[in-house]
This record gives sequence, structure tokens and C-alpha cells, in this order.
Amino acid sequence: MMDRLSSLRTQKRAYVYGVVEQVNGEWVFFDEDDEAHEFTSLPEEVELFRFGQWVKGWLSEDGDIYVTERYALKNGDRLRYIKPLSHAYEQWLSQLPDHAFFHFIHLMNEWNFSVYDCLYCYNYMLFAEKGVNFLMFDNSLDMCNVQHYFDDKQHRFELTLQTGKKIIGVQLDH
Repeated sequence: MMDRLSSLRTQKRAYVYGVVEQVNGEWVFFDEDDEAHEFTSLPEEVELFRFGQWVKGWLSEDGDIYVTERYALKNGDRLRYIKPLSHAYEQWLSQLPDHAFFHFIHLMNEWNFSVYDCLYCYNYMLFAEKGVNFLMFDNSLDMCNVQHYFDDKQHRFELTLQTGKKIIGVQLDH
């Protein structure tokens, strides 16, 4: 079975893609929406597109990436990095037992949502052993509200689209 990190990295919309350019002596990252980002705002771990594939590397502020060796960036180089998740959402995902985690991802993907489409997460599991968590997702075509009911016996996910279409998925704890 795929591990959690691998399953997250294969999600649609998991990455922010863009190109780098040197502007007034400073390196700038332009994302897909042509928004400019300073290098200091990017995560240290990025991937560089070289020789037809994405290569993991670590970014330095001086415009070098350390892959297997030091690589000096050039204007137009393509980079990507994993989209950051909100703290509450990241905590919520990590608190789900494996079977519930993979079930949730499957339900979301069935409706063409990515784990990275999350706009809002209220994680009540940080405070209680039973209750409901509220999450909101937007994949740019549909909105999905997720209510996650949890206790010591089960995890129940209710997904509702703005059209009223609804699905319920239950995972029993063993």
C-alpha cells in the first residue's frame, strides 16, 4: 500500500509550478498565475525540471540549487514545490488512522477534489475524542463541504457539493 507522503505527492494540484527570472539582480519565482514571489518566501525543498524530469533539490538564496551537485539557476528554469497545508488541516490529516486517511482521499478523488483544494479546516479532534470536524474544498469547478464525525469506534465522512449531491463514507476502527 502507498504510504501517506507518497499519496499526498501524487494528488492533483499538489504542487505550485513556475519559472525563475533574475530581476534587478534578485531571483524571483513567477507562479502559474504570473504572481512574483521572493526566494525567501519559497520552501527550502524544491524540484527543478532538468532533462525531462523533476529533480529534488534544496534552494539557496544566492540562486543555486543543490541537487546531486550545485546547479546555478538560469532565467526560465522551471521549479515546483509542494503546496503548504494549513496547520489545522495538516494536524487533522496526521490524526486520522491510516484506513480513514486513505478512505477520505479516495472519496475526495472520486469527486475530482484534491487534498490540496482545502480552503478551511476546523479540527475539533485537537480538543476532543468525539465530535465533528468541518472542512471546505474548492477545485475551481465545485465546492465541497466535508463533515467528519469521529469517535472511538468510527470515522464518518459526509461530503456535500453545492448542487446538493451527497455521499457518506464510514470507516470502522478495528
